[in-house]
Amino acid sequence: MIIQFSVENFRSIMEPATLSLVASPLKDARVAAEDVMFDIDGMDVSLLKSAVILGANASGKSNVIKALDFFKSYIIDSFKNLQVGEEIGVEAFKLNTDSAKAPSSFEMIFILDGYQYRYGMDVSRESVHGEWLYRKACRKRAKEVELFYREGEEMKVHTSFSIATDLVNRKMIRNNALLLSAAAQFNDPTAVQIINWLVETTILTCSDEERMWNMAVNHLDDVEMRSRIVEFSKFADLGIEDIEKSDNHILSRHLQYDTNGVAKGETSFPFLSMESEGTIKYFSMAYPIIKALDNGSRLVIDEFDSKLHPVLTNRIISLFNSRETNPRNAQLILTAHDTNILSSGLFRRDQIWFTQKNRFGATSLYSLSDYKVRSDAPFEKDYLSGKYGATPIIGNLESVLRRAE
Repeated sequence: MIIQFSVENFRSIMEPATLSLVASPLKDARVAAEDVMFDIDGMDVSLLKSAVILGANASGKSNVIKALDFFKSYIIDSFKNLQVGEEIGVEAFKLNTDSAKAPSSFEMIFILDGYQYRYGMDVSRESVHGEWLYRKACRKRAKEVELFYREGEEMKVHTSFSIATDLVNRKMIRNNALLLSAAAQFNDPTAVQIINWLVETTILTCSDEERMWNMAVNHLDDVEMRSRIVEFSKFADLGIEDIEKSDNHILSRHLQYDTNGVAKGETSFPFLSMESEGTIKYFSMAYPIIKALDNGSRLVIDEFDSKLHPVLTNRIISLFNSRETNPRNAQLILTAHDTNILSSGLFRRDQIWFTQKNRFGATSLYSLSDYKVRSDAPFEKDYLSGKYGATPIIGNLESVLRRAE
């Protein structure tokens, strides 16, 4: 489970920004606490099952998701995919002369197999400037143990991290690769566990539509999963009776009626060319949603509500915010523009986050729980009125359209 994720000096995020899934001691009659949060055995902490980030266009919502995506992909790929001297695909905040030259920083605190881990890195396009991994048992008063700490070319490794120790002694860690990534490639048990945990964390950015589609198509070969995806489509009232795969083409089957409205049979449509973009997106998201709920894993989706009806987005979120449909405590993190989410009764104040840019182009990330707000306050109305910030400042469009006299 994710406890929190922090990022600094990445794209539009200049100052440290932290997205926390730790539940606050709130009382909210609109949301059942036992549905949206869960306890961690042995620890005095409760975590949230979901969080939503809202904000104006270009406020930095997507950059929070891109930071998570970079964090995951760089850990998994840095040792095996980057060559000597190859640049790291990280982007610092460029609108400040100091930050443009400084490394970007990322850190995640998470729970895995009875331990709390804290792992982070400082990286620039040229090299890894710092890297650290700490662990403590999930029990009261447990002490955090440093598994390794890296600063520049200096690396200090705990004796229990034997494979990493050997790699460091043999000088096998390149300056553009992570020690954690290298240790996993040589089958260090702890590193492999963390990598597998990250692999099971699905992050979908706006550029991942084709990957989402291919993922869904591939799982239609599994008879049981195909049946569940079809049922998931029926759940959304899309008019689809069945989905089938023929010569790598996806067909949707619909009922066919006579002029009296009597069903006389079925007809097939080429899915990509005949179904709506909303239907295609919903179908593409079906597998990641089912997988996360089945396994109690993590699902992160940027622009979650694009192309989908508000009622449908609320229903999907409700699957995660329910002890009945989400008994394994899967976590959902999403960005959205649809302010209806705020009045849906699905989220507590500590689940609602905002992004806003200042006049220097830097993004700040903050939670609604930072405000002194009544639990029964009209969140959507107050947000649209600008009470919480994170709304667009619209100029005088009429002057743009006014013809010169």
